[in-house]
Amino acid sequence: MKIQKFIIIGVGATIFYAFFLFLSDFNLVSEKISNFNVIFLPIILFLVPLSWLTTFFRWHILLKNSDIRIPIKNSIGIYFSGLGLSITPGHVGELVKSHLLKKQFKIPITKSAPIILIEKFYDLVGALVASILGIWYFENGAYLIMFGLLLLGIIFSFISSKWLFSKLINTVTKIKFLRNYEENFLNSYDVLKNSRGRKIGLISSVLSVLYWMINGLIVLCVLIALDITNVNYLVATTTYSLSGIIGALSFIPGGIGITEGSMTGLFSLHGVEVNTGIILGVLIRFFTLWISVFVGFICLKLVGGFLIKD
Repeated sequence: MKIQKFIIIGVGATIFYAFFLFLSDFNLVSEKISNFNVIFLPIILFLVPLSWLTTFFRWHILLKNSDIRIPIKNSIGIYFSGLGLSITPGHVGELVKSHLLKKQFKIPITKSAPIILIEKFYDLVGALVASILGIWYFENGAYLIMFGLLLLGIIFSFISSKWLFSKLINTVTKIKFLRNYEENFLNSYDVLKNSRGRKIGLISSVLSVLYWMINGLIVLCVLIALDITNVNYLVATTTYSLSGIIGALSFIPGGIGITEGSMTGLFSLHGVEVNTGIILGVLIRFFTLWISVFVGFICLKLVGGFLIKD
């Protein structure tokens, strides 16, 4: 697998964040960072891997549901390798998990690729539920939720109808990166259907909601550590969830810029100054995105993911 593309994304993100903070008041940035209450750092660093565990268990359960049984140690390595490529547009880089399952356990991509697709579906379910929890704190937030529910309904229709699913795959695989996966996706509809059954669907949805709620706690801890106490937990969770949805829909790698900008705007609705909101966006994304990407890249190296050819 070529790593150059992801290095470019990382460098681009660094330049963006530097510019993002440049737009803010430098003295304010220095003041906020220096006044960050480090007593909350151990709590944040405990919550970060805890959030990963929720989606890892969802992944492992979905594998078992499709009769893919691998040692939990290998499952952990493969799952976290996917996190390293979560900064790709639409998280398509997470398909590396399918390649690793094929390489290590001879599991056909047709059997594992739909599990990665359904993970994104459950991510959206979790984000929407978490957003609804505090939506009454936002004047026009209901419109975003309605749009999200509409999108969820459309996605559900596509994975419930084999004909619609085939039409979608034929369209999506016109993208150069996904062209080689067309046959794999078309032959994987039964696995996709099996992954949204009543029991597995409920468990996966609960774990997805839990993931977003834990990240809401991380956001709240960052706020309090910066002495911002006028934003409650529900607002923090809804802000993070809505920003995540907006960033994902942008299809920009990692939602970089869009997600942070959305957070800044939503926080400003609750009395947080724009300059402070910019700092918040960067810090929150460091804890909720970039740490997992860094850990993912280490796992990708350890499991031999960089040796997979395009």
